[in-house]
Amino acid sequence: RFGGFHGGGTEINMKTVVLTGASSGIGLATGLKLASEGYFVHGIGRNFNEALSYPETFRRYSCDITDTKELNKTLQSIKTSLGTPSPDILIHSAGIGLYGLQETLESADLQALIRTNLEAPILITTEFLGYMKQRKSGHIFFISSVTAKKTNTYGCAYGATKAGLLSFANSLFDETRKNNIKVTTLLPDMTKTNLYRNADFTADDDACLFPEDIADTISYVL
Repeated sequence: RFGGFHGGGTEINMKTVVLTGASSGIGLATGLKLASEGYFVHGIGRNFNEALSYPETFRRYSCDITDTKELNKTLQSIKTSLGTPSPDILIHSAGIGLYGLQETLESADLQALIRTNLEAPILITTEFLGYMKQRKSGHIFFISSVTAKKTNTYGCAYGATKAGLLSFANSLFDETRKNNIKVTTLLPDMTKTNLYRNADFTADDDACLFPEDIADTISYVL
């Protein structure tokens, strides 16, 4: 279920990261960036391209995070690999987009949207949060969207999930600040990823962000 790291004890003094959406887009760029900077990354993704060259410090877990049973199994595997109940850093990068008039959207697609963009980050955070509080350290990142703070015609449900994620993150910050846990939410504008693969528009190279821009921002914040 994972690959990349095969050394013994090398990661003992390295800060550990659990990262969702690690097989593409912002998540992949972030995983590669942090692994190159001395973090040990445990990346959860749906489909990893094994033709890519991954650093030894980028361990990969194939998982559909909308399947709660599969997700829980993967999180337990990560805990075993970490040797502790929680990483130092948790980054929620997985996300999908769904666009069109609301009444034209399929219920199965809407369920996948909500489970990926909102339910999974809440479940994963809950899994690790108790030990972060006990340890009195941790940093949680949420990748929301600029759409979280405005209306979203032709993307009502997508905007709602991102607004919900922002609300959860803001409340979590207030709840955990006395436990020395950092919470950071990024709200990128249109970014050149596969998020828009089902839309009737594309991101213009001259007027958009790139996954590496978000990865650089996370690195800077850390």
